[in-house]
Amino acid sequence: MRKGLILLLVLVAGLLAVNVALTAEDEAENPYVGDNAKNCKMCHKAQVEAWQGWTMASAWDKLSDEDKAKDECIKCHVTGYGEPGGFVSAEETPGLVGVQCEACHGPAGKHMKAPLTDKEARKSTVEMPDEATCTVCHQEEGNPNFKPFKYDEAVKALADHLNEAPAEEAEAEAAPEGEAG
Repeated sequence: MRKGLILLLVLVAGLLAVNVALTAEDEAENPYVGDNAKNCKMCHKAQVEAWQGWTMASAWDKLSDEDKAKDECIKCHVTGYGEPGGFVSAEETPGLVGVQCEACHGPAGKHMKAPLTDKEARKSTVEMPDEATCTVCHQEEGNPNFKPFKYDEAVKALADHLNEAPAEEAEAEAAPEGEAG
């Protein structure tokens, strides 16, 4: 019986080690890039400019110093909190302060590395948020400043952001056939 217990413990430890290794591999393959106002704006200028006017962009600034020390507050006011390669602190990961592009669309490491000419590869490396993405934070529970959230209204308010083609796509569509860069 003792050998069985030892074998079971070794097996569990091995599975945990594999899980840790796979998590580290995912982080290395698709890291958060942070500083989305600079990194995403290269191709998604209109979307980033629209985002800069939203309260999400300055979500961190809206927290009191006391709330900036509370996990339950931090997680919805930064990017990637609690995720591999995500926000750790304003000092250690300043590029992930605020609710940035990657908070809704996922880490952009793979997206940034995909060839500009491979539209499908670039699209497949970002998540398109849905109501479940939004309601992770836009919920009453644990939120003393909760304002009712209506997904359909939010989508309408973000229409320009959602329908705007990235700069390289807009240029390619405007160029005569065979001349797109």
